[in-house]
Amino acid sequence: MAGVIIGIIIIFILLLTLGKVTVIFDYKDDMILKVKYFSIPVVKIPSDKKKKKEKPKKSEKKSPDKEKSDDKETENPKEKKKISLPDIFELVKLALDSLGKPLKKILKRTAFSHLALKIAVGGEDAAKTAISFGLMNIAVGNALGWIDTVFTLKKPDDINITADFQSEETKFDCYCEISLVAAAAFAFLFTFIGRAIKYYFTHNRTRAAVRNLV
Repeated sequence: MAGVIIGIIIIFILLLTLGKVTVIFDYKDDMILKVKYFSIPVVKIPSDKKKKKEKPKKSEKKSPDKEKSDDKETENPKEKKKISLPDIFELVKLALDSLGKPLKKILKRTAFSHLALKIAVGGEDAAKTAISFGLMNIAVGNALGWIDTVFTLKKPDDINITADFQSEETKFDCYCEISLVAAAAFAFLFTFIGRAIKYYFTHNRTRAAVRNLV
C-alpha cells in the first residue's frame, strides 16, 4: 500500500513538472499581465479586486523612557560589515559562472508565441512621420531578431506597422504569450545551485568573500 501511495505522489509530481507556466502580455490603452499554470489563472495585474482603503493608524505617544531608549539606539547603531571591492568582484564571478550555461538554456527554452503587434506611427510633419515609420520598421525587425536569437520565437500572428499622417501621436497594441515548461525551470534551479556550490568549494577567495558578506 505504501509503495502505491509513493508511486502516485511521484507521478503527480512528474505531471506538475510537465505543466507550462504562461505569462500573457496584453497592451491596449492599458497594460494587463496574466500568469497561468496548466491554463489555470494564478496572477492578474491589475487585479479585478478593488483595494480596500486602509484606516489611518493612530499615532502612539512615546513615553520619556522610550524616547531615551530610541535616542540610545540611534547613538549606538550596530556596526555593519564593510564589503571590499575584491569581495564584490568574487561574488560577481560566482554569479556569472553559476548562471552562464543554465541561463542560456532556460532562455532558449522560453517560447514567445501568438505575437500580435499593431503600430500606427503618427506625427504633425509628413516627412518626419515617414522617417519615423522607417525607423520603427527597423527597430521592430531588430527586436524580433534578438528575441529569436536569445529565446524561441514562434511565427507571429500579426505584425502590422502603418503610417498615420492624420494623427499626431503614435499608437500601438501588443499581445504576446511567453511560456516555459516547469521542468525546465526546476532543471535551471538545480543546475544553478550545483554550479554555485562547486564554485564555492573550489575557490578559497570566494568562500572568504561570502563569509565577509554574511
